[in-house]
Amino acid sequence: MTVAPSDSIARKRTVSSLMPGRQIARLLVANRGEIARRVFRSCRDLGIGTVAVFSDADADAPHVREADLAVRLPGNTPAETYLQIEAVVAAARATGADAVHPGYGFLSENAEFARAVLDAGLTWVGPPPEVIAVMGSKVEAKQRMAAAGVPLLTDLDPATVRAEDFPLLVKASAGGGGRGMRAVRDPAELEAALASARAEAGSAFGDETVFCEPLLEHAKHIEVQVLADHHGTTWILGERECSWQRRHQKVIEETPSPAVDPALREALGEAARSAAAAIGYVGAGTVEFLLEADAEGMGGRFFFLEMNTRLQVEHPVTECLYGVDLVALQLSVAEGERLRPEPPDPRGHAVEARLYAEDPRADWRPRTGTLTRFDFPGVNERFRAPGGIRRAAATGLLRLDSGVEAGSVVGVHYDAMLAKVIAWAPTREAAVRRLATALAGARIGGVGTNRDLLVRLLRSTEMRDGTVEVGLLDTAPEDWTRPLVLDGANTAGGRDAVQLSAVAAAAVQVLAGSGGAVPAGWRNVSSQAQRVSYRWPEGDRTEAVGWRWTRRGPVVDGVDGLSLITVSADEVLLEVAHVRYRFAVAIRTSGDDVLVEVDSPLGSVTLVAVPRFPDPSAAVAPGSLLAPMPGTVTRVAVEVGASVAAGQLVLVLEAMKMEHPVHAPADGTVEALPVAVGQQVDGGSVLAVLTEQTTAEE
Repeated sequence: MTVAPSDSIARKRTVSSLMPGRQIARLLVANRGEIARRVFRSCRDLGIGTVAVFSDADADAPHVREADLAVRLPGNTPAETYLQIEAVVAAARATGADAVHPGYGFLSENAEFARAVLDAGLTWVGPPPEVIAVMGSKVEAKQRMAAAGVPLLTDLDPATVRAEDFPLLVKASAGGGGRGMRAVRDPAELEAALASARAEAGSAFGDETVFCEPLLEHAKHIEVQVLADHHGTTWILGERECSWQRRHQKVIEETPSPAVDPALREALGEAARSAAAAIGYVGAGTVEFLLEADAEGMGGRFFFLEMNTRLQVEHPVTECLYGVDLVALQLSVAEGERLRPEPPDPRGHAVEARLYAEDPRADWRPRTGTLTRFDFPGVNERFRAPGGIRRAAATGLLRLDSGVEAGSVVGVHYDAMLAKVIAWAPTREAAVRRLATALAGARIGGVGTNRDLLVRLLRSTEMRDGTVEVGLLDTAPEDWTRPLVLDGANTAGGRDAVQLSAVAAAAVQVLAGSGGAVPAGWRNVSSQAQRVSYRWPEGDRTEAVGWRWTRRGPVVDGVDGLSLITVSADEVLLEVAHVRYRFAVAIRTSGDDVLVEVDSPLGSVTLVAVPRFPDPSAAVAPGSLLAPMPGTVTRVAVEVGASVAAGQLVLVLEAMKMEHPVHAPADGTVEALPVAVGQQVDGGSVLAVLTEQTTAEE
C-alpha cells in the first residue's frame, strides 16, 4: 500500500494529554529495522495487530514482511520517508491503526509528531509532547534540571569561550546518538568544529543550534532507566554503563555498572527520579549522566548529560536484568494501566554489543553490500528476554535483536547498525565471556563489520577490570582495531592464520566439487601445482597457494606437515602438526573481484583472488581520489586549479547519516572535480584528480 501525505493535518493544539484508557487494537511503528521488529514481537505476544512503514530502499526488509500491513513511503532518504510526519500519520489512518510507537531515532523525540498523532485521535506510545519539547532542547532541559537540583556541567557560549575553557565539547541542542558532537582541544579548531557540528545536526535533526560544555577527559557514561505511568508511579530500573564509544556513539553496554556501588546507585536513581518528576514524565525514558572516574575506574561525582524521551537502543540489557518486557510495559502505560508499586528485583548481569557495518581501521567508515551469511550459533532468544531468564540461572542466555538477515541489502541511507547481541549470565565474568565467544563464532559474510573490534574490547583488560572511559577508543586505535586473525599467528606447526585461511580458500576453489571423478585441480603433469593467489587488503599481503594431486591425495605444494582431511564447497578441515582446524568458506563476487570469506576459530578473513591476467582497463588516472563508500556529496571545499596542502579538506560525503571528510593525500593542484554537491556516488568513484607537487630536485 502506498499513502501520500494529506494536504494538512488538523492541529488541535489544545491536546495536552495522552488520552489513556483506550485498549490498543492495531499499532503502527513509525520506524524501521531492528526496533520495528522488536516492537512487532511484543505486539504478537499481546495480540495487537501491526503496521509497518517502509521506504523504497526497505521494500524487501524483514520488518516489512513481519507486519500484518505495510505502507510504502515513496523515496529512499529519511527526509523523504520516515521523517515525513503527515505521510506517517496518513499511513496510520489508512490502515485503521489506533496507536503509534515511534521506536528510537527518526521522529521518536519530535514533539510535533507526537502532537500530530494525538490530533489524529490516535494513542501515542510515549511521553506528552510538551515533555518531549522541553527535553529535546538540551539547553532548556539543563535549565529544568538545575531547578530540580540535578547536578550539571557548566554551559559555555561558543562565542565567548576562553583558552582556559578547553578541552570542551560542541553539542547539538536537538542532538542524540553522537551526531552533531565534536571534541575540541585546540582553540584553533573550534570554528571548524562548530561548522561541522551545525551541518551534521541540521541534516540529522533539522536544527543547527549547538552549545559547548567542559569535556571530562576521564569519565564514564552512566544512564538510568525510568518508567512512569499516569497514576504517579515511577520505576527506577537500575543503571547501564555505556562507556565503550566510538565517535560518541555507544558500542558496548552493560548493567549493572562495575563502577557503581550501592550508595552511588541510590544517588543516581534519586537524581533520575527527580528529573522525571520535574517534567511530569510518563512512559519509558532514560536519564544520562557523566561520571567522573578515578584511577581504579570507580566513580564519585556525576553530572546530568541529557534525557532521552523514548526507548533506548540498549534497553535489552535492562530487560534481561529485571526480567521485564519494556515495550509491553510502554503499551500498557499508553493504555492507562497502572504499574505495580515496585519493579521486579534485578538478577545477574547483562552485556550488549552493537554490530555495525563499518571498518574500524578506516576511521569507522560505513560498509555497504548484501549480507551473504548472518548466523549466530547458540542464540536462545530473538527480541525477547523475560521468558527464560529466571529459569536459566546456571547457564545464562544469548539474545539477538537484528534488523537484517542473510540476503539483506545494507545501503547508504540509514544507520550502520546491523544487530545487537546480548548475553545474560549470573555473573559479569560469565556474561562477558559468553558474549565474546558468541561474536567470535558468528558467521557474517558480504559486508565488513566491527565484529573483531567487539571481541577484542570484550576480552580486554579494561573490560575485565571495569576501567573503561568514554575516550578510550581514541587512544592507540590501531591496537583496538587490529584484526583478530593476527592473534592466530602462532598455530601448531608454525603456520599463521592468514596463510592457513588462504590454503583453505584454495582447497575449495581448486579441489571441491569433483564428485569423486577427476578433481578440479588435476593435471597430467603432477609435478606442477594448481596455483591460486590471494590478496589480503587488511594486511597488505599476498599469499600464493599451490595444490598438487598425488597418489596420497591432494597436498599443498612446498608445505610440510599439513594435511587435507576433508573439503566441500563450503568447509575445509586441515590438520597441522596433529591439530585440526575447521574453516567455513564462502565465495562471492563484488564487481570484478572474486572474494573468498574464511571463518575459523583462528579468526575471520576476506581474501581477494588475484586474477592471472589483470584487466588493464581497471586502472584509474594517477592522483585520483576515490569515494571510500557510496554516499552523497554534501560539500565541495576546493575548485579546479586550486592548490591544496596535504591533509586539506577536499570534499565531504554523507553516508549512513554521518559525515565523512575526504582530504588531500599530499600537496598538489586540483586538476578535475567530476562531482557536485547533492550528487550520489558509488564506492570507488573518482571524486577529484590531484597533480602532486614536486620539488626542483625531484
